[in-house]
Amino acid sequence: MFPTCLSEPSENAPGQLLAELERRQDDAMAQLDDLESKLNEVLKGLNVEPDVTELD
Repeated sequence: MFPTCLSEPSENAPGQLLAELERRQDDAMAQLDDLESKLNEVLKGLNVEPDVTELD
């Protein structure tokens, strides 16, 4: 029942899942930052000031 090679973590090991989720979260945050930058450029081109109110 144990893996034949203990030095190689299983694809489904909790640490691997957490690392994958953190990587996906980082990717999503980077994409959101990129979209925000593009939106700000569009608004700037339209002479619109974005609302910079911080949300909780």
